[in-house]
Amino acid sequence: MFLVKNKTLIYIIGAGRSGTTILDILLGNNDDTISLGEINRYFKRNGVPPKRDKKDEVYIFWAKIKERLKKQLPDFDYLNGLFKRNEFHTRIFKSLFKLNDTEYKKSLRLQYIAVKNQVRQSNLIESSKYPVRALNISNYLSTKDLEIKYIYLKKDPISVVSSFQKKGLEQPAKNFFFANVYYLCVNLLCVFVVFILKRKKHKISTLRYEDLILRTEDTFRKLSIDLEVDLRSLENKLVKKEALNTGFLFDGNRIRLRKTLILQPLDKKNKKNSKDYFTRMFNYIIYK
Repeated sequence: MFLVKNKTLIYIIGAGRSGTTILDILLGNNDDTISLGEINRYFKRNGVPPKRDKKDEVYIFWAKIKERLKKQLPDFDYLNGLFKRNEFHTRIFKSLFKLNDTEYKKSLRLQYIAVKNQVRQSNLIESSKYPVRALNISNYLSTKDLEIKYIYLKKDPISVVSSFQKKGLEQPAKNFFFANVYYLCVNLLCVFVVFILKRKKHKISTLRYEDLILRTEDTFRKLSIDLEVDLRSLENKLVKKEALNTGFLFDGNRIRLRKTLILQPLDKKNKKNSKDYFTRMFNYIIYK
């Protein structure tokens, strides 16, 4: 256990399928930094990272946190429902006026303190994505708990809408029109929450996934300035094309199950059809 003060949480906001897990992994390879993944699913998974062997270092890491939290928050099934009622997109007004359940506020803070006390690194990266959770941690975590910074990541809507229509993934597949509406609404909510967080004087950086992959050096330079973080060690690894450790991600994209990965170039663009042009225009307001 590491009881180090003045730790920083960098929370990544965005819609699903927008590259938040990859960004989490990338940042986790900077010095004195750890990738945590989607810990909003912690109670849903009963504190157990999915598809991990009990001897896996990631499983062991989260098992220690579970052991600590079980003494303070024994009913994980109840907490799963509680967190859903306080973090889903439709709960934005509840969070905006700080009307969240008292038990939720307490449990949220205890979750972060348990994680903070388990890691030796000073910088924690979380890719839970949910904008309402982002607002909640600003509302209910004190600066003595963690300094909180944010990244809003968005991705070309054509790629995301196409991904939303795929079957066989954890999230139910969405038809073309609903995928467009969903992506637009989630990003509008993200924009609104980012506006509120900026007014609360949090450091925030807005990035596009395509810039992250195609203009990596410039993007990380911007991120360093926006969040006032030193990313030189990560930049050196990327220049040398070193394999990146996937860290201790609790949940998220399936790439978390690899031990390492190397940042890959984007696939060549296919010829756009009428649906693609509709998607680009429909989501223009949030992707421009």
